[in-house]
Amino acid sequence: MQHQKTKIILILIFFVNLLCAQVTETDRLIAAELNMTYPSIYFINTSTEYAAMPYTVDSCFKYIAKNSKDIKSIVIWRDSSETETLTKSRIKKLKANLNNYTPSAKITIRSMGKAQKISRRSINEAATHQQIQYLLSLNSVLDVSTTRFAKEVKLKKKKRTHSFPRLVWCGWKSGFHWSTTSTTKKKS
Repeated sequence: MQHQKTKIILILIFFVNLLCAQVTETDRLIAAELNMTYPSIYFINTSTEYAAMPYTVDSCFKYIAKNSKDIKSIVIWRDSSETETLTKSRIKKLKANLNNYTPSAKITIRSMGKAQKISRRSINEAATHQQIQYLLSLNSVLDVSTTRFAKEVKLKKKKRTHSFPRLVWCGWKSGFHWSTTSTTKKKS
């Protein structure tokens, strides 16, 4: 009898863990924020081959060629486990493929050096091998930015102000209190 109760309790604990299992932080981030975005081009870690993306690489090249006037920056990121020579090989491959769509375009691809999009800590927290590979491919990416920045507005110099405390009567309910008034110094 005691042996059957133990088995039933173990089976219940097993099913409760399955039903109430918590989603890891990495799973939540991949589902919500860490998505592949168009027209970025992603690479397989430590390779010049393109990673599997929800869109085609050709569509990205067509987008870059069509919107070359509006593109403000094209940067390539790499993982800390990759070398700068691999980044240069990727840039050569990207430029060769881009020349098939716009031979006259002179597009500059800037390397971000040792900077990473996703931290090594986040990658190491991944639970499965597929998650690690996905995060590594998100770290090895060509980003295209069409953001236009507003022109810089020069701020006018503020006039020098001085503030002096003064005693103010506010009526019989409030009584006296201190107030500051500011005066501007006029240039002569």
